[in-house]
Amino acid sequence: MINTSTGSKLVRLLKEHTVLVIADIVAVYLSLSGWNYYDVKYFIAWHDEYFVNGRILDVYSSNLKVAYPPLAVLTFVLFHHLATTISPSSIIVWRLVDKLPLLVSFNAVYFLLRRKYGKLASYLWLLNLVAYSTINAYQFDLLVALFILLAMISIEKRHYQLYGFFSTLATLIKQSVALIAVLPVVELLSKRSYGELAKYMLVVFATGVVFIAPFLTVAPYCFFEKVLLFHAKRPPQQLSVWAIPAYMVNYDLSKLPSWIGEAWVIALALFVVWVLYSFSTEISTEKSGDLGLVYAKFNTILLSGFLVLSKVSNINYFIWLSIPLIVFIAKTREYRFTRKLVELYLFASLAITTLFGILSTFVQVVAGYPIFVFEDWKWIPTDEFFVKGYAYEPFDTIYLAALYMRSVPALREPCKSLASTHNYFLALLCAIYACVLCYTVKIALKTSTKKIP
Repeated sequence: MINTSTGSKLVRLLKEHTVLVIADIVAVYLSLSGWNYYDVKYFIAWHDEYFVNGRILDVYSSNLKVAYPPLAVLTFVLFHHLATTISPSSIIVWRLVDKLPLLVSFNAVYFLLRRKYGKLASYLWLLNLVAYSTINAYQFDLLVALFILLAMISIEKRHYQLYGFFSTLATLIKQSVALIAVLPVVELLSKRSYGELAKYMLVVFATGVVFIAPFLTVAPYCFFEKVLLFHAKRPPQQLSVWAIPAYMVNYDLSKLPSWIGEAWVIALALFVVWVLYSFSTEISTEKSGDLGLVYAKFNTILLSGFLVLSKVSNINYFIWLSIPLIVFIAKTREYRFTRKLVELYLFASLAITTLFGILSTFVQVVAGYPIFVFEDWKWIPTDEFFVKGYAYEPFDTIYLAALYMRSVPALREPCKSLASTHNYFLALLCAIYACVLCYTVKIALKTSTKKIP
């Protein structure tokens, strides 16, 4: 029997975290309902063709797409091996077990935010629709979010080595997050704390070497080609401002000027240099100020600028920004800005998940038109998208809803109109998203990080 005291504590715990319980129910259902097969098929191949044969170190020299650093690869193959061990053939079991790291990260971020930064921060996290979209599709960004948050908590007490450790782990999953690891270097150089800087760099280097060296020694060129050069060669896509011309020509890259593929590097580099200079100026005068707030502010600015200026700005990348932005909202004492930042955060989360999903996928499904897959830069039949991505959904809810709407002319015909012109709406959405992020940067720059006496 359950002890009465234990039962009462459990009831109180459930009441206190009712919103989380509801969010978890949604997250688990989304875990079971499907995934983005056009990414996951490569992930499964890492396991089936290399991991089970004891050749995982050769994966970067293969013909497979491996555009992720080693920690992402290892995370998937280990959990997928567990999934196939539990059930060799059940897709439902595979989805749930494969997504366990995402579900754990989702909950861990909630509890860490609630404990360290309060209820508002934890509720803002649960209202982040991009997190649910990422769980459904399967991407590694929730792990990145957890490591960024752990880094942010570490810097509160000036634990630079821990900040370096966690930011490096985040980078070993998604390489672009390396931007946040540069801030302590700038701070410690500006304060001439060379001993602390040496220890910080040692932790970053050692953490990276542990995961990278085994793969790098087997196929150094292939490793760099797939982890770095692959992204350099990708066309502008999803929510990047550089993708707007691609939408305007309906994805026909032959109609785009060649300089679009390179200009973003210059723009982003100039932005990063300016941000680091501003950070150096502000941090050099920081004595009694809130170091955690300073880092939250400039990580928000850095990642906002990256999402605007990077050639590839996928929906799930917003999760990287969510963590420092939530911390920034929770810690800032200039309440005239807090409401604006909350509104921008919620609007961006809603717009880039709901509107982008509706315009790029849902209306095509209802209309019966092909869907454009950014990852492979090609059109695929809508039914192929459903069969490969959402087969074996427990209740077939999404598929049945789409079929019903396709059978009703009053619903199907407007979707056909939207589907045939969706690229122009996506271009508009990119512009709106960029404006939201730029306004976020503007507010962050105005916010003081000095302690109020």
